[in-house]
Formats: sequence, structure tokens, C-alpha cells
Amino acid sequence: MKHVAKLLKLFVSFVMVFALTKAVRAEDTTYTITINNSAEGHTYEAYQIFSGTYSEDMKNLSNITWGSGISDTGKTALQNKYDTKSAAGVAEALTSANAVAFAKDASGYLTEEKVVSSYSAGKYTFTVTKPGYYLIKDQDESLSGADDAYTAYILQVVGNVEVNPKSAKPTVDKQVWDEPADAETGEAEGWGETADHAINESFQFKLIAKLPADSNFNAYETYKVVFNDTMSAGVTFESIQSVTVDDVTLTADQYTSTAKASQAGGSWTLIIKDIKSISGITLNDGADIVVIYNAHLNENAKVNHTDGNTENKNTVYLQYSNNPNASGELGKTPEDSVWVFTYEVDNTKEDATDPDNKTPLAGAGFKLYDSTGTTEIGLIYDSTISAYRPIKGEEKAVEMKSDTNGKFNIVGLDAGTYTLRETTVPDGYNSIDDKTIVISATHLEDEGGTSASVALSKTSTLTNTIENRKGATLPTTGGTGTTVMYLVGGILVIAAAVLLITNRRMSNRN
Repeated sequence: MKHVAKLLKLFVSFVMVFALTKAVRAEDTTYTITINNSAEGHTYEAYQIFSGTYSEDMKNLSNITWGSGISDTGKTALQNKYDTKSAAGVAEALTSANAVAFAKDASGYLTEEKVVSSYSAGKYTFTVTKPGYYLIKDQDESLSGADDAYTAYILQVVGNVEVNPKSAKPTVDKQVWDEPADAETGEAEGWGETADHAINESFQFKLIAKLPADSNFNAYETYKVVFNDTMSAGVTFESIQSVTVDDVTLTADQYTSTAKASQAGGSWTLIIKDIKSISGITLNDGADIVVIYNAHLNENAKVNHTDGNTENKNTVYLQYSNNPNASGELGKTPEDSVWVFTYEVDNTKEDATDPDNKTPLAGAGFKLYDSTGTTEIGLIYDSTISAYRPIKGEEKAVEMKSDTNGKFNIVGLDAGTYTLRETTVPDGYNSIDDKTIVISATHLEDEGGTSASVALSKTSTLTNTIENRKGATLPTTGGTGTTVMYLVGGILVIAAAVLLITNRRMSNRN
């Protein structure tokens, strides 16, 4: 019996030591929260809302009490809201349907007791020393104005756990329309990053914001987007063609624009205050927001006469709601750009009568036609650029005239084939045949997306010399014979008069 009593005492001592060891280990246990997010720049904070006993097998909490991350004021407010007198009662009332609202309520009563994340290799991690129900959030203001979105509040029962954050970040793209025959290689329907157009020829820009499919949109009360468009000095705004969200056309009262008709260059915005309020739109599935507007190149446009770049650069960036946990904050995408080219054709009129001594010929008149030679391309002289350019509005086309240097240059032509016709031939000169003008160009966005360049083909004729020759001085047939006849006739008349007088004198003597 003594031996049994000793064994029993030893067993009880062992159990007590084991229990104490387990308790110490439980107290010393640390837990790791891992957030899988490759986007750098976030600073996550974890607040313990509920404390309790964590079951590794059940992945849940029991014996729930308030945690260290919620203030006394918050405890009272939340208990009153859920009509209970304890943390356990509040926890019992939580469901998937009201969890988002609970997180927003709790976020207003957080203490300074928090754990801050560290970042490495696409993951953010926390180490906490107590299990519980944690609210995880982006640090306030950490992403204001950044090209990123705040993560919606995460509520998580914590042992060792990995979570995937929900944050919807849109992108923006700008495109310009070009005639399909002139468009960039591989671009469908004429839309691309570069185009070429004549001055005063209307064409279109397209702004495309893509919102990814993301259930996080549910957390936003409203969702705002702002297109910020900047036109080069050589581009004039005309009008908004359309604004659509997933092919739903918005009415004029569903967006606002600061663009002014005939605005030359500068920046303007188009704002949709709340996409979620548009009937038929479900952002969780993602959305394409498309703005198309009309514009044209003006007299300030940069023109190309040789291979090279252009200053006719036009950009857009998007601002967007990026905080599902609060209203008013906006993220900002990088800029996206497009470029528009237009061309200069230089012409010189020469007197080539003497091939060894060609000289400028002024006063010759010309008109420009399409490739068939039937449709006139209306041009007018613009003294601000000392050249002819395509007409606009009520302007009337004029005949081009070669100046004292024989020059009559044309700026602002689209790529294509034209017919140059002499319509006024200088006095004393022979007329000439029509001349074909060719502008053949390949334009592409350069690598890196910060510039674009154009290469003119060898068939292009952007520098032209038009030669005229004087009419020939031909001999006048019968001229000399008539003169001789007049001379002989005069002599005969004089001789006849002398003979008549002589005969009369002789008769008088007889």
C-alpha cells in the first residue's frame, strides 16, 4: 500500500508539473498572421477585438472576452448596438451579413494596442502573443494618392493563419483613332497609341478605365472615378461623343466634365461620382468605363517633314475610390499617352528654261486634290505659320501662289496620296502636267511608352520642285516678203509720179 501511495503521489506530481508546463507554453505561444500581397507600400495593423481560448482543431474561440485593441467606450457602444451585456454576446450576434458593418463600427474605437506588419518577398507578417479575433487594416493615410487600393477590413480568428487581402485597383488606357489603312500594325478598328491626321480634321480619342472583378467592391458605399485628360497645345477639344459603363450609355446628368468646346490644349476632367448608383452595373464582376471624345489638330500642332518624334502628346490618368473603409480618398494610376502626327510638304516653283541657270518663279497658282484629282483639299494661307494649311469652319479655300522665292509650302496634311495641279500659269510659260504627292509613314509608340516616332517611306515626296519653261519664239512666215513688197511699191509710186511730171513738162514745151 505504501508503494501504491508513493506511486500515486508521484503520478499526481507529474500531472501537476505537466499542467504547469502546458500553461507556461500556452502563455509563451506566439502566432503568425501572414497577408499574401505582393504590392509594396502597405502598412498593416492588427488590433485584438476579442480574446479567448483558441482551439487548434476547431479553429475557433471559446470563453470570449473583450480584447486589448478595443476601447472601453467601444465595448459599451457595441454591446448597446447588439443589445447584449458582454463581449460573448456581441460575438454571438455576428454573422457574415453584418461582419463588414461590425468592422467599420469597431474601427472607430481602437486603442493604441496594436501589432504592425513587416514586409518581405511579397508577404506581410505579424507576430502576436495572444490568440483572438483580430481586426486587420491598412494604416490610415498610408495609400492616399498612391496607385493602390486600401484593403477592406479583415476580421480573422488568429492562431497561425494566412489571409488574402481584397483590394480592387483599376487601370487606365488612352487610345487614338486612325483610318484603318494608316493605323498601327495589329491595331483593330483603327484604335491605337499613335495616329496621323490633317490639321482641322476631326477624329476621336478613347479613354478606357478597367475595374477588375473583385468582391471587395461590396465594401464601398460609393465608387468614384475621375478621368484627368491633358491635351497638347496642338489639339483642340470639340465634344464628348459618349460615356459608357459596360455598354450602358450614361446620360449627361450622370457625369460632369470641365472640357470646353474649342479648348486648345490644357487639362480637363470627367467625373462619375458613383458608379454603383448606375442601374444595371455590378462592380463585383468588374467593369469597363469608356469615354470617347472628338477633337482635331490645330495650327499649333507639331508637323513632321522628316523621320522623328512629335510634341503632339496627349495623356490621361485615373483617380479612383481606393478606401472601402472610408469615403473621400482617391488613388491615382500612372499616366498613359498617345501621339498624333501630321506632315509638311515643301514646294518650290522654278523657271527651268535654262537648265544651267534655274531661278525661282513667282505667281504660279496651284490647288491640291485627292488621289483621283477630282476632290479639292481646301487650303488657306496662314501668316502665323507662313504656309498654307487645311481650312476650318467658314474659311474659304484659296489658290496657292508661289512667292518671290518660288515657295508655296503646305503644313498639316494627313498621310495619303494627293494630286497637285497648276491652275494659274505665269504669262509666257508653258503649262505642266499634274504632279502626284505621296506621304507614306509608319508611326509607333517607342519602347518604354514615353515617346513615339514616325518613319517616312522612300516613296514619300515631301520636298518637291515644280519646273516651268518659257514658250518658244517662233519665226513669223511672210514677214520679210511683205516688207520688200511695201518698199518696191513705194519706189514704183515715186517713179510713176516723176514720169508723169516729166511728160507734162515736155508737152507744154511743144
